Amino acid sequence: MVKQARVIGNVIFLGAICSSLLWLRWGDIPAHLDALVLGILGGAVHGGLYWRRLSHRITRQDRRFGRNRIFVHYLSLFELLLAAATWSLYLLIALALLVLAGFLLDLFSGHWWSILMGSFGTTATLVLGGNIIRYERHYGTLYYQYDSRSWLGGEGLLYQRGKTVQPLTPKGKIMINGELWNAISLGGENIEVGAYVEVISREGLTLYVDSLPQ
Repeated sequence: MVKQARVIGNVIFLGAICSSLLWLRWGDIPAHLDALVLGILGGAVHGGLYWRRLSHRITRQDRRFGRNRIFVHYLSLFELLLAAATWSLYLLIALALLVLAGFLLDLFSGHWWSILMGSFGTTATLVLGGNIIRYERHYGTLYYQYDSRSWLGGEGLLYQRGKTVQPLTPKGKIMINGELWNAISLGGENIEVGAYVEVISREGLTLYVDSLPQ
């Protein structure tokens, strides 16, 4: 099974970081109410726009298995930063300098930037998280999943379509890209010869499939 992660989990993690930053600067908030208000307004707009963009990337809403997927190359911000750091030493140095510049700017501004970023991030995650929870109540759990559609090997077969050449009762055989595979009907129902199926997962040389509308 290709690795996946709940979208709401990532949102909660980022929200916790931003809320902690805001809590650390709680005593400085009265002196920087403008930063707080600006952060809340900006975060609300950003959270709404980001959810709109994210919702357009949701796929497989009409499937029985593997529903509500957003295909990505990285499951978290940490993975993205780690990949950037290993890709180029110069990029890692640039990121470190950027963090240092942000720290110094915040220090000399009396923590104005910390309050702005903390309130922005907290509000954005609340708006985004609220929309995700509302979606999941109607359509089920929403996941990030590695986009394996261009991968080589068995993982690249995920969600590809094939045709049964031996009835699945529930075990049988299917043909995908000219190759013959052992297959099992994931729903347990019998699938006749000539029916189209979709690969949901793989275990060794056996594919677990779901029937598709003919």
